[in-house]
Amino acid sequence: MSMTVKELAKRYPTASEYISQIYLIIRDYGDCNNRRLAQFIGVSPSAVSQAVSRLRKLGLTSQDLYGMITLSEEGIVLAEQILKRHYLLELLMVKELKYPWDLADKEAESLQDKISDQFLEHLFVMLGRPKTCPHGNPIPGSDTSDHILAAKKFNESSEGDEISIVRITEEGEREPGLLHFCYENHMMPASIFTIKTITGESLEVENATGAIITLPKSFAEHIRVCREYTTTKV
Repeated sequence: MSMTVKELAKRYPTASEYISQIYLIIRDYGDCNNRRLAQFIGVSPSAVSQAVSRLRKLGLTSQDLYGMITLSEEGIVLAEQILKRHYLLELLMVKELKYPWDLADKEAESLQDKISDQFLEHLFVMLGRPKTCPHGNPIPGSDTSDHILAAKKFNESSEGDEISIVRITEEGEREPGLLHFCYENHMMPASIFTIKTITGESLEVENATGAIITLPKSFAEHIRVCREYTTTKV
């Protein structure tokens, strides 16, 4: 019999974070090893090794001779349920409770293991069967996932490009200061910017009101965009 998210949390409190991050790394990068997982979560490689071993005993992961981690079918189902809970809780906070956009991620993480499947489905319907979280990341099963995940990095844009923000990656949400920077500068999904100047460390971008914002490339790396309009520099 398959475990529920709440049962998993009781058996191994940090399992939700590990399997959801494994899922996201594989989705965004194609494969996952201990080093990359440790970087994403912000723990030591030895802590990851212990966690992966414990998840393997629960039947949720496996690891090949080259150190590549994969999720079992049950692990994938649980990871998708955890992410759906997380994203819907973020939406509830931001859309209905008017909680700050840049703080909802941390609050949702602390609550995602606590709600029932029944409440989860109620939230999904009440919120209008959303396709993304407030930061633009696709809810598992959404028919727009492929399009959203294909969006390019902000720092891959060229001078003169007019771009629309698609999402802040989950990796970016963990980058210190990034969400707050985006919140303060209204760099949220569907916001449109024009690339004015690109330097070694930053991009100078213009928003819809004509204000110029200096976007560090370390932040731009984690923001995904689609091109609205392109000009060719002469």
